[in-house]
Amino acid sequence: MHLSESLFISVIIVLCSICQSIIGVGLVMIGIPTLILFGYSFELALSICLPGSLIINIFQVSLQYKLYQKDDFSSYFIMSITYLLFLFFVNLFLHITFNKITAGIILILTGVVGCKIKTRDHFLSFLNKKTNITNFSIGIIHSISSLGGSVLSLAGAAKYNDSYESRRFISGGYLSLGVIQLTFYLYHGVNIKPALYSFIAVPVYYLSSQYVSPHINQHKLKSFIFTVIFIYGVLLISQSI
Repeated sequence: MHLSESLFISVIIVLCSICQSIIGVGLVMIGIPTLILFGYSFELALSICLPGSLIINIFQVSLQYKLYQKDDFSSYFIMSITYLLFLFFVNLFLHITFNKITAGIILILTGVVGCKIKTRDHFLSFLNKKTNITNFSIGIIHSISSLGGSVLSLAGAAKYNDSYESRRFISGGYLSLGVIQLTFYLYHGVNIKPALYSFIAVPVYYLSSQYVSPHINQHKLKSFIFTVIFIYGVLLISQSI
């Protein structure tokens, strides 16, 4: 890679790591679509963003492992088994890989739900009542788009009112899905050399969680980020037309 390209990727990693420290998602949910919009393949975008996200998730879980509850592990088990089964079925039998239209629709719906308070409240209430449907949906969506974090982030907000607890739940879910995803794509020959960018993600996440996240208006920033997610969805669909 040229120096300018490495610098561009580094900036994306930094911004997405900061987002992840604030709302619990960033490197996979925002980083992968960003790189794809700029012409990177799904496999390359995944190899750049996923390892850093996994390391951050391991860091989060290791600090908070005593706070996890039985319900959390039940959710992780259901979404992971669903994801694993559908990942093999979708990729090996249906030969379906990342699709911009599917990803765009998921991002648009996530943006709409995240931005509109009334819509979000109704949707969060549904997610909280129908946890098994929610967990199945996360696994299925992640298998076809790698954007299961869209529902996972909302599920965390539905389950826990406290943003700290919500991020804890999200990190555990992402770790469960990410380990399966990384193993699957490594087995199928995805180049892991770009994972070196992960060394940027972890310190940025830590510094942001300590010195940035506690001092900002999270409600306004979340609305802004969900608006960006909505715009990304529109751009992905427009690129594929």
